[in-house]
Parts: sequence; C-alpha cells; structure tokens
Amino acid sequence: MTHRERTYTVDEANAFVPEVRAVLLQMAVQQARLQRVHEDLHRRLEGNGDPSAREAADRLEVEMSEVTDGIRTLQLHLNGQGIVVRDLELGLVDFPAERDGSRVWLCWRLADPSVAFWHGTDEGYASRKPW
Repeated sequence: MTHRERTYTVDEANAFVPEVRAVLLQMAVQQARLQRVHEDLHRRLEGNGDPSAREAADRLEVEMSEVTDGIRTLQLHLNGQGIVVRDLELGLVDFPAERDGSRVWLCWRLADPSVAFWHGTDEGYASRKPW
C-alpha cells in the first residue's frame, strides 16, 4: 500500500458496512444469475445443431457477458473505496487500516454484526483477531 491509499478506523468501516453489505448482496445475486445462465447455456449447446438452440446460446453468451461486467463494476466500486472482496460466498471483505503504526486489514463478513476483527497484511481470514 502507498501512503496515499485510504485507511479506515473501525468506526469509519462500520459506517460503510451498510453500503458494502448492499453491494455484496447485489454481487451474490448476480453471481447466482451467472451460474443459472451458464448452466442454461450448456444445456442449449447440447441441442445437437438445432438452430434455435444456437440462437438462444448466443443470447445467453451476451447475457453472461453483461452479468460478468455488472459484477466487475460492483467489485471496482468497492476497490475504489480501498475495500477488497476476499470471498464472495462468505461475503468477506477487508478494509485497509492502521494498528500501532503498521498497515493491517480490518476484516468483515456478512455474518458479522459489525467490523470487529483484523489481521496483518500478510495474513488471512483464519488469522483474524478481535480489534
């Protein structure tokens, strides 16, 4: 991290949680949609040369691209705030922070009522500790 990157206090991160939660839930909905479209695409491609199946598959490929772009846009929105999505299934994100003069990550997941854990920048979720 450079010195110009934003860092969060626990209070600032907690104030941002409602927006992060909303974005993560949108991403999860879009990820589920992507999975459904992907499965439908494979079913259509197994249509053994049926022209209507190919046309439907082409539409589904466009839809998959649009959904993927939407997920990427949501992730870039969080990244623009300095927030890193670590695991979409868990709804796990890290906020950049400082603790005792060192860079750390404030660690939050959808199941957590608030931001209350942290870990070093060279550690992960399994190493998180209470703030």
